[in-house]
Amino acid sequence: MSMRYIIIGLGFFGSSLAAKLTSLGHEVIGIDRRSERADELKDKITNVMIMDCTKQNALHALPLTDVDAVIVAIGEDIGSSILILSMLKNQKVKRIIGRAINPMHQHILSELGIEEITHPEEDTATELSAVLMLKNAVNTMIVNDRIIIAELQIPEAYIGHSLEAVNLEERFGIRLVAVKIAPAEKGLSSFFSKDYQVDLAGDPHRLLGQKDRLIVIGKLDSIKRFVD
Repeated sequence: MSMRYIIIGLGFFGSSLAAKLTSLGHEVIGIDRRSERADELKDKITNVMIMDCTKQNALHALPLTDVDAVIVAIGEDIGSSILILSMLKNQKVKRIIGRAINPMHQHILSELGIEEITHPEEDTATELSAVLMLKNAVNTMIVNDRIIIAELQIPEAYIGHSLEAVNLEERFGIRLVAVKIAPAEKGLSSFFSKDYQVDLAGDPHRLLGQKDRLIVIGKLDSIKRFVD
């Protein structure tokens, strides 16, 4: 199934990721403020735009709500990375992934509420392109080229069902690590993941809520079968 992505920042990592996703048949809008990058990449990426996404009006001109994920791949210009990600958090974007180049950068992105943060020194563009195709993922960790740990939103088909009925291990070959139980609605505090109750035992009879999350480990293809 073809998916749509916006990648902001077409340095080595961003352009590699954009080209890989395009080669896999997905629609990619690659954005950089350097015109020379557009000329270099126009034959490798579905669409290339010259734009300064630190300008709010430029960001608003993008189809942010119509794509499966927005990846901010900007590296050395940490200020621009932080500014763009903070503006994206105020938009109705399905999935936001930020790039961090050092621990301080990662800390700031975490404080902004960015839950998926990639480290190009550790995560190759090929690995990230595979994880990006995983719907419902809130956070992921690549264990090796086949196995990942993923924090998932509950697929719509399984909301209101018990873990016993879903039967992750038998049906999909996925092992449950924990269930994150969403807090009762209490204003802004309910949006922060630290308020989730973590059930490590995985009560087999409790019905899964719309805002709960599952943390699972398994083969990427198996997890894709579950969320699709």
